[in-house]
Amino acid sequence: MSQLSVFLQKTITALLWLGGAVIFFKWLLAPLLPFLLALALSAMVEPSVQKLRRRMKVRRAFAAGLVTTLLLVVAGGGVVMVLARLTVELRQWSDRLPELMERFPAVWNGMLDQIERWYASSPAFLRSALDLLAGQLMEEGPGLAGAAGTRLMGAASSLLSALPDAGLFLVTTVLAVYFTSLSYPSILAFLKRQLPPAWQGRCREAAHCFRSTILKWLRAELLLILATFGILLAGFVWMRLDYALLAAVFTALVDALPVLGTGTVLFPWALGCFLMGSTERGLSLLVLYAVGLIVHTLLEPRLLAGQADLPPITALLAMYVGFRFMGVGGMILLPIVLLLLKQFQDAGVIRLWK
Repeated sequence: MSQLSVFLQKTITALLWLGGAVIFFKWLLAPLLPFLLALALSAMVEPSVQKLRRRMKVRRAFAAGLVTTLLLVVAGGGVVMVLARLTVELRQWSDRLPELMERFPAVWNGMLDQIERWYASSPAFLRSALDLLAGQLMEEGPGLAGAAGTRLMGAASSLLSALPDAGLFLVTTVLAVYFTSLSYPSILAFLKRQLPPAWQGRCREAAHCFRSTILKWLRAELLLILATFGILLAGFVWMRLDYALLAAVFTALVDALPVLGTGTVLFPWALGCFLMGSTERGLSLLVLYAVGLIVHTLLEPRLLAGQADLPPITALLAMYVGFRFMGVGGMILLPIVLLLLKQFQDAGVIRLWK
């Protein structure tokens, strides 16, 4: 076979894989996601189901139902407790919103006075840069504020309209977990029969790689997120914030995004505190960021030992491409997919690059 034929064959194969990936992630992932999650959760609990069957000498239906119920009760109970507390804090925040809006002009004027004092004491070159920035803000500020308000209203409307779909997704996922766990061996056997014999070895190796590497990585990331959330919640409670849980959840979710970190929230927050004269709170936020960074730095090598992470530029590229094609969910999903492909490449399951 000539080099041109080999090149054309590899190019066509790569294009077919790329087209299949685009079709899957753009049109098939959303309707299949409850069943894919159910299959992944069933694979996670399968060792416990087998162990329970051997020790108690019970039928598979009883063991699978018991283990799945315990998993859903523990996970669902934790989520319900957090959501209940978030609902209380959101209700309290909404009740105080008129009072906060009344205090906003005084806070804004105080911040402007602080900026004016800094401006008067700054060097000439910095004052000229600040004048240019102020002019741009005066020109573009109303438009940006209007666009931000429109986006917030659109986001709130989209969130409310998505609640029925979210409920249907949750119910479907729970039922699919039960049904998949009950018939997990037969489902795997059926999927295996649909594969050509030449693919079965690679798929078996891919499944082993997924269980041994990606699930460990996801578990380690979850532990890091929980550790970050715990540190943030303890710090916010110590600072006596009115909505400590709400702030901790939001900051931990931002920290969970690739490349971004707690500094994305804590640094602007601390800067705003300094501008409004709350120096003590601003310093507390910076100290909290430093503590979280130290703990994260100490835990990450131990939790992610042996797991190949993505280079920062690759993670950033995956976030941007994922956001352009699939929105916020793509920012989280595509870096995980790239990490999975890298693990398959390292394990020899696929050969996509040299």
